[in-house]
Amino acid sequence: MDRPVEIRIRSVLGDAEMTAIPHLDTSFSTASVYQVTAGDDGFVLREVPVSPPLRKRYDLTEGLTIGSQPWDLFALAVIDRIPIGFMATTYERWTGRQVLNELHVAPAHRRRGVARELLSVVRFTARENGAREIWLETQNVNPGAVRAYRRLGFTLTGVDTTRYLPPYADEIALFMSAAVPAQPPPDPRER
Repeated sequence: MDRPVEIRIRSVLGDAEMTAIPHLDTSFSTASVYQVTAGDDGFVLREVPVSPPLRKRYDLTEGLTIGSQPWDLFALAVIDRIPIGFMATTYERWTGRQVLNELHVAPAHRRRGVARELLSVVRFTARENGAREIWLETQNVNPGAVRAYRRLGFTLTGVDTTRYLPPYADEIALFMSAAVPAQPPPDPRER
């Protein structure tokens, strides 16, 4: 039986949370990536196999230092005081976007609704901020994330083939967005 997941929503992280977040397992492994072909009128994604499988871990320490709050709002998914998921978001008034800066779920807890719960915080916050869309960035080397975001209502809206510096210069940025719900979602703080 699964243990209950606690979602902690914060605008400022405490020292214990700041220390715990970098230890969250953000790794993934994939046997395929998206090959991106760009043309004058758009782009096409085609999933192609890679061998050996690609393994990657996202570093959450960048910008996370005591006293530094690089994002507007955080949500931490916890089981038995151990972080299993993390979300960070920022509102961009000039674009009307609620930017989903970070969304990570530890591999052992994926496909169990944790990302959906964390995303409910983003949707609620976007609605409160008057945002017109929720926007995020992922990479062509993470097809699992692209599939998950599509299941969660996001569509592919753009690419950037030159966004990353070495050692990630071969990766391509994929931008996705979802409309902010017209009806107010339930307040995730009341669950």
